[in-house]
Amino acid sequence: MTVHIRPVEPDEIPLLGPIEKSAGELFRDHDMDDVADGGHMPANFILSFTRFGSALVADVEGAVAGFALVATYDNHAHLYEVSVAQEFQGQGLGRKLVEGACNWAVSQKYTALTLSTFSDVPWNAPFYATLGFQVLPESEWSPAFHMLRGREEDAGLDISRRCFMRKEL
Repeated sequence: MTVHIRPVEPDEIPLLGPIEKSAGELFRDHDMDDVADGGHMPANFILSFTRFGSALVADVEGAVAGFALVATYDNHAHLYEVSVAQEFQGQGLGRKLVEGACNWAVSQKYTALTLSTFSDVPWNAPFYATLGFQVLPESEWSPAFHMLRGREEDAGLDISRRCFMRKEL
């Protein structure tokens, strides 16, 4: 299997919603139907990453199989989302997409990459920990992280299951 991590093409943006929805279905196995039932990101939001960050796709022999969105947040690079379609999961695509996000951050002269994720879902915090991310204690949150946590709570996410993570680059 040949995998290329590359920037999304504008005509591929409509493909990302179904990938996000497919990846989200796995949350049902963790009693998180509300996450699985959630909508997908609007195209104009994804398009903004092509201008102010990076929207990467995992191209598997011509098929868009996953994506990562990374951009500036606060004073560092922040990984907003990684999603891999179910039929392509377990093949290292998520890992390659995170590596691509790290490469973008380094190219922009950032020294760290952060993210917000579920602490108890295997393909969330435990997965990111294998890539060198560490949980960021609340005492180290910037005002921007406190605002992001509020937005997550307003969106109905179970905040007790969420954590911020950081990887030094």
